[in-house]
Amino acid sequence: MGVPLLYGTDAGVLPHDMGAWQFVIMVERGMTPMAAIKSATSIAASHMGMGQEVGYIAPGRWADIIVVRDNPLQSIDGLKEIALVMKAGIIVRNN
Repeated sequence: MGVPLLYGTDAGVLPHDMGAWQFVIMVERGMTPMAAIKSATSIAASHMGMGQEVGYIAPGRWADIIVVRDNPLQSIDGLKEIALVMKAGIIVRNN
C-alpha cells in the first residue's frame, strides 16, 4: 500500500538481546527480510531526520554496524546472533 513501516521495540521492557525477534515477526507477517532490515535502518533514519548520517553503509556515515554469522536475507533468524558491534567506527563488542 506504500505506507512505510518502521521497526520498533520495547527496549525499556525487554532485554536488549531480544530486539531481533521483531524482525522475525515482521517476516512472518509478510515482509521480505530486506524490507524488515530497511525498516530499522534507512527508512527509520530517514523518518527521524537522520538519513544523511545513519541508516546506510557509505563513506562519511557514522559506521554503526552489526555483523552476523548467517545471511539474514536467507533466514531472518540470523539477526538474533550478533558476532560484532561497531559504533561510530569502533568495535564495541566482538564475540
